[in-house]
This record gives sequence, structure tokens and C-alpha cells, in this order.
Amino acid sequence: MFTITKWNSKAYQEALVLRNELLKATSGKKQLVEAPLEEQNDLHLVVKCEQQVIGTLLLHPIDQKLIQVKQVAIDSAYQRHGIGKQLIQYAEQIASRLGFSVVFLTGRQQAWPFYEKLAYEMLAESYQEGQLVLKLFKKEVAIEKQFNPQREMKTNG
Repeated sequence: MFTITKWNSKAYQEALVLRNELLKATSGKKQLVEAPLEEQNDLHLVVKCEQQVIGTLLLHPIDQKLIQVKQVAIDSAYQRHGIGKQLIQYAEQIASRLGFSVVFLTGRQQAWPFYEKLAYEMLAESYQEGQLVLKLFKKEVAIEKQFNPQREMKTNG
């Protein structure tokens, strides 16, 4: 089930654990011990299987047209089953319905082919940040009708 969850909710806390395991540990960055305040106004998307969070990402608005996908993580036991693709598509759908026309993200080197298959365009050459080799990607999305993100949105995805 694909869901928007609230900042610092139980599902959000489970997503932080996943982010620590899959993103922070492999980047050499400091583990998150509490909900980052700078994420309070972001949209937090989670994927649940049998009431457990197995995937997450957040949407961070930059301006009226541009929104950033951040902190994409899928539990390693569920990778290569299409869940990441569905989560990105779900995020794009939400961004589109909120009136954003461009989605961008910073992708790790191992994920570049994944984002390219989803029609993301490379914006710049790769660069190094700590232990990671990264690239910026963007995708234009068609703007759909508006919806209220305050209401929790669920799909069986």
C-alpha cells in the first residue's frame, strides 16, 4: 500500500530507520536519531507491506513549479520487484496533482540506470559528495487537477 504519512508519525519513524540502514550507513553520513525539523513541511511517502514500512521517499517543494524527490529507499528484501518504480510514479502523480511541472532528484551512481528508465534526464555531469558519486536528474510532468495533501492518500498500487 502506497501512502502519504505525517512528519514524525509512526510510519515516518519506521521510514527513518530504513533511511538510516540503506542511505546513511552507505554514505558515511550521520544517522538520524530524531525527525529532522527541516522535513516538517515535506510530503512523506511510504510503502507498506503487512503493516511494515518497506519503502520511502519525500517530496520537497522548491518553488511553484519545481519539487525535489529525496531520500528514496526500498528495503533490500523488496528491491528488484518494481516497488521503487511504483513509488517514483506515485510521487510524480502527487507532484502533478499539486501543480508542480518539474520533478528533480539527486541520484547515486548505482541508481542512474533506474532513473533513466523512468525517463529522467541528466542535468549535469556527475560529482562526488563524500563517499558518493551523484548526478542531478529532472523530469517534466503534466499538471493534473488539484487535491488536498492533508488528507491521507492510499492506493493498493
